[in-house]
Amino acid sequence: MPMQPYLRTTPYTTAASSLMAVINHFNPDFKLSRENEFLIWRETANLPIRASSIYGLAVFAKKQGLNPCIILEDKDYDYPDYRFKGYKKKEVEAAKYSDKLHYKEAKKLGIPIDERGFEFKEVRELARKGRIIMLRVNAGTLRERKSTSKYLVIHGYDKERKEFSVLDPKQGIVKVSDALLQEAFDTLATKKKRDHEMMVF
Repeated sequence: MPMQPYLRTTPYTTAASSLMAVINHFNPDFKLSRENEFLIWRETANLPIRASSIYGLAVFAKKQGLNPCIILEDKDYDYPDYRFKGYKKKEVEAAKYSDKLHYKEAKKLGIPIDERGFEFKEVRELARKGRIIMLRVNAGTLRERKSTSKYLVIHGYDKERKEFSVLDPKQGIVKVSDALLQEAFDTLATKKKRDHEMMVF
């Protein structure tokens, strides 16, 4: 069954919208709605920062009956360009504490958290095996706009065309070439200075 698209209703709910689509894919009774988009956002945000925690997202997914696995380069929260988003250092420190609370709950629920580096070829191999992946990338590369760090959903790989099926809650379902998605993966680190993270289902 193909994944159903959902377009986010705010610039801050990309991760929440991505996870909602994943949950709906496994459980169609969990409706694609603005109410559920905001429910996930409220439950997973690293307050007072508006972005969602990967740990919070995994906890929400687990409570919906999914079995997520987190793979990330650094388990500690980091937001290197917060000044460009209008946040103050004390707000980022509070967000770090929020993230630790999400992490603590994820550990309590037994969610696997694998702290290690990983390369794009691992993402490709998972997609080829049919796994669904929420991957943090530089989404600006796919949108032909300025760099921005977002969680998008990879839910298919065409070996012959060498392209991924990607759900970007800003654009919908898009076909992305292997080379372009790798660029989005690589420039997350080189342009946004963010660590690679993914949640695998």
